[in-house]
Amino acid sequence: MATTKVEKAGVGFGVGRQGASVVIEIRPHHDTIASIKGVQIGFELLNGITSEQAKKIADVLSENVIGIFTIAAADEKAQAASH
Repeated sequence: MATTKVEKAGVGFGVGRQGASVVIEIRPHHDTIASIKGVQIGFELLNGITSEQAKKIADVLSENVIGIFTIAAADEKAQAASH
Protein backbone atom coordinates (compact mmCIF):
# COMPACT_ATOMS: atom_id res chain seq x y z
CA MET A 1 0.00 0.00 0.00
CA ALA A 2 1.41 3.40 -0.94
CA THR A 3 1.43 6.47 1.23
CA THR A 4 2.56 9.95 0.35
CA LYS A 5 5.84 11.56 1.31
CA VAL A 6 6.01 15.34 1.62
CA GLU A 7 9.38 17.10 1.54
CA LYS A 8 9.85 20.86 1.99
CA ALA A 9 12.62 23.41 1.57
CA GLY A 10 12.96 27.16 2.06
CA VAL A 11 13.74 29.05 -1.14
CA GLY A 12 14.88 32.33 -2.61
CA PHE A 13 14.69 33.57 -6.17
CA GLY A 14 17.23 35.05 -8.54
CA VAL A 15 17.50 36.19 -12.13
CA GLY A 16 19.53 34.32 -14.71
CA ARG A 17 19.74 33.59 -18.41
CA GLN A 18 18.91 30.46 -20.34
CA GLY A 19 20.28 31.10 -23.81
CA ALA A 20 18.77 34.40 -24.94
CA SER A 21 15.88 34.21 -22.44
CA VAL A 22 15.74 35.89 -19.04
CA VAL A 23 14.66 33.41 -16.37
CA ILE A 24 13.80 33.44 -12.69
CA GLU A 25 15.64 30.71 -10.83
CA ILE A 26 14.34 28.97 -7.74
CA ARG A 27 17.21 28.67 -5.27
CA PRO A 28 16.59 26.24 -2.40
CA HIS A 29 18.32 27.26 0.84
CA HIS A 30 19.42 23.67 1.54
CA ASP A 31 19.43 20.33 -0.29
CA THR A 32 16.65 18.93 1.88
CA ILE A 33 14.41 17.57 -0.90
CA ALA A 34 15.99 14.37 -2.17
CA SER A 35 14.01 14.24 -5.42
CA ILE A 36 15.35 17.62 -6.63
CA LYS A 37 18.98 17.40 -5.48
CA GLY A 38 21.16 18.53 -8.35
CA VAL A 39 18.16 19.80 -10.33
CA GLN A 40 17.81 23.43 -11.36
CA ILE A 41 14.27 24.80 -11.40
CA GLY A 42 13.22 28.07 -12.95
CA PHE A 43 10.56 30.04 -14.73
CA GLU A 44 10.99 31.05 -18.37
CA LEU A 45 9.64 34.56 -18.85
CA LEU A 46 7.85 36.10 -21.80
CA ASN A 47 9.94 37.51 -24.63
CA GLY A 48 10.62 41.19 -24.05
CA ILE A 49 10.89 40.96 -20.24
CA THR A 50 14.04 42.83 -19.26
CA SER A 51 16.50 41.81 -16.56
CA GLU A 52 15.27 44.75 -14.47
CA GLN A 53 11.65 43.59 -14.76
CA ALA A 54 12.68 40.03 -13.92
CA LYS A 55 14.52 41.31 -10.82
CA LYS A 56 11.32 43.03 -9.64
CA ILE A 57 9.37 39.80 -10.15
CA ALA A 58 12.03 37.80 -8.27
CA ASP A 59 11.93 40.34 -5.41
CA VAL A 60 8.12 40.02 -5.13
CA LEU A 61 8.42 36.22 -5.10
CA SER A 62 11.15 36.35 -2.44
CA GLU A 63 8.96 38.58 -0.25
CA ASN A 64 5.91 36.33 -0.55
CA VAL A 65 7.02 32.72 -1.14
CA ILE A 66 8.68 30.95 1.78
CA GLY A 67 9.25 27.49 0.37
CA ILE A 68 8.60 24.73 -2.10
CA PHE A 69 7.44 21.18 -1.55
CA THR A 70 7.18 17.88 -3.34
CA ILE A 71 4.62 15.16 -2.76
CA ALA A 72 5.49 11.67 -3.93
CA ALA A 73 4.08 8.21 -3.45
CA ALA A 74 6.23 6.40 -0.90
CA ASP A 75 6.32 2.64 -0.62
CA GLU A 76 5.63 1.66 3.01
CA LYS A 77 8.18 -1.20 2.88
CA ALA A 78 10.92 1.21 1.80
CA GLN A 79 9.88 3.66 4.51
CA ALA A 80 9.93 0.95 7.18
CA ALA A 81 13.39 -0.18 6.07
CA SER A 82 14.77 3.34 6.34
CA HIS A 83 13.50 3.89 9.91
